[in-house]
Amino acid sequence: MIDIHSHIIFGMDDGSPTLGESIKMLQQAQKLGITTIFATPHYQENIFELESMEKNFLQVAEKAREYGITLKMGSEVYINPFVDKLVKENKFLMLNRSSYILIELPYESIPLYTLETIYKLQLQRISVIIAHPERNMNLLQDFSKYVGLLQRGCLMQVDIGSIVGVYGKAVEEYSKKLIKRKMVHFVASDAHFAKDYEQWYLKAFKKVYKWVGTEYAKKLFIYNPQLILDDTKESIYDMV
Repeated sequence: MIDIHSHIIFGMDDGSPTLGESIKMLQQAQKLGITTIFATPHYQENIFELESMEKNFLQVAEKAREYGITLKMGSEVYINPFVDKLVKENKFLMLNRSSYILIELPYESIPLYTLETIYKLQLQRISVIIAHPERNMNLLQDFSKYVGLLQRGCLMQVDIGSIVGVYGKAVEEYSKKLIKRKMVHFVASDAHFAKDYEQWYLKAFKKVYKWVGTEYAKKLFIYNPQLILDDTKESIYDMV
């Protein structure tokens, strides 16, 4: 399996605080059969130390190889009106320096500049993946807004924690609705600590398998993430 969203780089954000915790995350990921992890620390302009990120990433990547895991670099980019300019200056914002970017929305709103920002990125042939849209209150309460983002070509990534009820029953039921309607492109851990892999990941996979069967579950956990690694768009929008 391939995990496209994690906070496994220690000392960068609210994720792993130490190299030791990052190693524990790798150990749990190995037990689950995860072979590739995208490290996606939170990116907010002026609160991001690129030098520290690269240094810590290399330490975790070296340890990852000991567990048969490949670590890829990326970011979870908090949306702002200037993302299209930032990606030209900092290729680490892209997932594995591909044409895919992971964008985070505020939890309680959708900024007025969201659609324009997405459009500007798409003009650069960048595919926008929305991180955990099921946890955004606007999208949770207004299904048409979720559909609107899909219609504008956004790809959607649901968290394992949402699927297993960590964020409440409403988010769990919404995640189920989206997955059963095949309106999700990726399921990822958004893991901040080893326990996230240990307690939630396999449970989430089993629930998705129960909801939609083997083929679509594999699309969410394996096949579509592989397309990011290959940096290709082939079949990723074909959800059926």
